[in-house]
Amino acid sequence: MKYQLVLAEDEPEAAENIFDILHLYCPQFELAASAENGLDALELAHKHHPDLLLTDIKMPVMNGLDLIKRLHKELPEIKTIILSGYQDFEYARTALQYGAVDYLLKPISPQTLKATLNRLVPYMENENAQKRLGFIQELLAGGTKHREDLYSLFPAPGYYAGLCRKNGLAGRFLGVKRIFPPPSRVSENSIDIYGKDDMECLHIEQQDASIKQYENHRPNSPTGPAHWEKVQWLNQEVPGYRTIVFTNKPFPIKDLPGVMEELYTTLTHSLVIGKSQVLVAGTKNQEYQTENQSFASDNTIAHYLNYYLKEKKNGKIKETLQEQLRSLEKQEIPQYRVENGVRSFMEQILLFSPEIIRPDERIEILIDDAFYYATDYKDLEKNLLYVLEKLLPPQELNLNKIDTPEFFNLIEDYIKTKLTEALSLQQTCVHFGISQTYMSRLFRKYTGLSFVNYLTRCRIEQAKQYLQGGNTLIKDAAALTGYSDQFYFSKVFKSLTGESPSDFIRGEGTIPPSSG
Repeated sequence: MKYQLVLAEDEPEAAENIFDILHLYCPQFELAASAENGLDALELAHKHHPDLLLTDIKMPVMNGLDLIKRLHKELPEIKTIILSGYQDFEYARTALQYGAVDYLLKPISPQTLKATLNRLVPYMENENAQKRLGFIQELLAGGTKHREDLYSLFPAPGYYAGLCRKNGLAGRFLGVKRIFPPPSRVSENSIDIYGKDDMECLHIEQQDASIKQYENHRPNSPTGPAHWEKVQWLNQEVPGYRTIVFTNKPFPIKDLPGVMEELYTTLTHSLVIGKSQVLVAGTKNQEYQTENQSFASDNTIAHYLNYYLKEKKNGKIKETLQEQLRSLEKQEIPQYRVENGVRSFMEQILLFSPEIIRPDERIEILIDDAFYYATDYKDLEKNLLYVLEKLLPPQELNLNKIDTPEFFNLIEDYIKTKLTEALSLQQTCVHFGISQTYMSRLFRKYTGLSFVNYLTRCRIEQAKQYLQGGNTLIKDAAALTGYSDQFYFSKVFKSLTGESPSDFIRGEGTIPPSSG
């Protein structure tokens, strides 16, 4: 990569010497412009935005120290080197204070200037790579799309871009479950970076004669051009399928935001679960352009769902979901439409079955994950049946069978295994697949108590068993029955038993623990 340089030197012979050194010994640096005073050099710096400025100290109009002071304030990204015939500590100190990276004494020898510039190259390469990477990351985050240094960061006349997605589309709940640092590979000619998450790679490469052959590449080739195989470098160990979308014609870097939008649009409308594809951005297969019928809008399916839910035929509901997924797999429907259909299916279950509690956001996340982690339709089916289990009662019971002592015994047993946890009525209802209203009705019928009062009695009865014999500390008995506050536990204990935990222990014929 060529680095641009501006020279400020009022002595013609000294300037000519530096020109020759740059030309013969420093091929990575290119002289963009030169000036004989600091003010002209400042204007040139604003015009060319060079990577480096070399300046003499003693010059007319504006001296070198004033020049680097202005640059430090107005263009801090430009590195500066002072050239001086004065071995003066104050000059050097002031130069470093204003950000100069070195202070060289005249006359400048080829070896000295070459060594100084060579030391700068790795730092400039790293800074340039980070700037390019930062620009791409800003675009991915929806941030700034225009920068003054755009063409210095991406100097080639044209670029190609490709997007590789491993397995399903990025989930809706990225902020909830997966945020990753953006590992990347940045070179002079290309950038590889994570996309929306760690299952996606964005590849950008500058136009080169060696890749013109890809402009005529057939979009649906089984493997795709070797050039775009590079975008697989992320997550090689993750099983499943991949979808690659790439541009087959070069574009100017200023068009990158629009190109990225086109890449993502093509990916979203073309990704098929379990099917590896290589596609040209902006194109879709003919089969995707026909709006195939799916269970999301099938009134017959909705009718049967309503019937199965009324009859508590959970098995039939699961079979319906499985049949529809297999039909969609054969049609190779894009994921986004399959996902819309599944969400509609789940919504219909809630609509036709009011006694089923409405799920919280966790169900939405489970549906999201079902698609995100599926490597094929078998995975998706298994994942979605798991979600369905969360919505439906665990067994095919009608309300008459639920309203039995045997079923309520299951609820009691469940509660007794959860006494150390912050158990709630809602959590219990989710586990058994019935509404809070119906659950409360069962508790009133079989215990004469509300859920909360019954849970409290169970905890205190369990605590009494721990305290009998005096071998368990009161604070431990409280913790073992779901109370983090010992004093609150003692208050509840006394309200139900008529005596404090300490009095209860004394009544058992033991000496209460000193900490009680």
